[in-house]
Amino acid sequence: MSDPQRLLIRMPTWVGDAVMATAALRAVRRSLPQTRISLMGGAHLEPLLADADLFDDWIPTATGSGKVAANIDAIRAARADVALILPHSFRTAWEIWRASVPRRIGLARQNRGWLLTDPLRPHRLPEGRRAIPMHHEYLEVVASLGASGDGLGSRLSVAEEVVSAASQRLEALSIGSDRAWIGFHPGAAFGPSKIWPLDRMATVARTLRDDDGCGIVITCGPGEEPLAQQLRGLIGGEVVDLSDDLWPLDQLKVLMEKLTLLVTGDTGPRHIAAGMGTPQVVLMGPTSPDYTDAYLETTRVIRREDVECSPCQQKVCPLGHHQCMTFIEPEQVIDEVRHWLAQTSDPAQAEDHA
Repeated sequence: MSDPQRLLIRMPTWVGDAVMATAALRAVRRSLPQTRISLMGGAHLEPLLADADLFDDWIPTATGSGKVAANIDAIRAARADVALILPHSFRTAWEIWRASVPRRIGLARQNRGWLLTDPLRPHRLPEGRRAIPMHHEYLEVVASLGASGDGLGSRLSVAEEVVSAASQRLEALSIGSDRAWIGFHPGAAFGPSKIWPLDRMATVARTLRDDDGCGIVITCGPGEEPLAQQLRGLIGGEVVDLSDDLWPLDQLKVLMEKLTLLVTGDTGPRHIAAGMGTPQVVLMGPTSPDYTDAYLETTRVIRREDVECSPCQQKVCPLGHHQCMTFIEPEQVIDEVRHWLAQTSDPAQAEDHA
């Protein structure tokens, strides 16, 4: 079968999933250099994925009433020969089917197999495993077009003008190379179940600042400003809080690259940091690590294996005790951060902790 002239790739909704898809997007670009590639997803994702030569056109998904009809019209206008559908939802497949894209490839999930010309059978998972990592799942979808991965995980890039604008903001905040800067991201767009108790995060931040001489940066997304401000109050003293002037996603990539390390829950910023090569200490409770269990060279996951109800994949703890997160102690996090700090000063230790 000849290569498509126009390819549409329907992107996942979540920031983290979109970043994990970059391995598959690179594979497609490398395998189909003459194909015009359009990505379709939330408008907020375009600057996140820009500047890495992953796509030719971005088709923003519609919002509000009438969004399905608007999406169908936009897909028709793209005149794609083939569509790759990365999300699992019925609606994304329905829209592409209604737009009459000739070849439609995706996983046969949520009773949508009949909408696809190439329905891919989901994995039969071993006992006790919830999923294959999203990096690998997306690579399997694009493999239908002969695309294969390069052995690397998430990779993001930044345009020079974005670096320049972000550098000015860093300078205004006095975030430089004078010391190690540790980022703390207290929020989670998924829901409150992912949030580690703020008093514990504050303990970690104060210890690293007062005992280890680190600079502290609090990051947050839209709607998470109260959490960031509460954390700032709990930490006290010298701390950079970005909640008063939120960074756009393209400039956030520059900040993440500047940080020595990020402490966070299982969040989108975790994946942005990974895409920029910055280590992360990830506190994981309600969500399964199976979805992200790939390319973890810069990642340390802390989770409590002794909480029977975890992972529940629920946005709010259904039992009300939140033990999967409250059982994580500040000392565990401090120890992991110090391991990474030691590696930056003595690379030979990296092998011992790998």
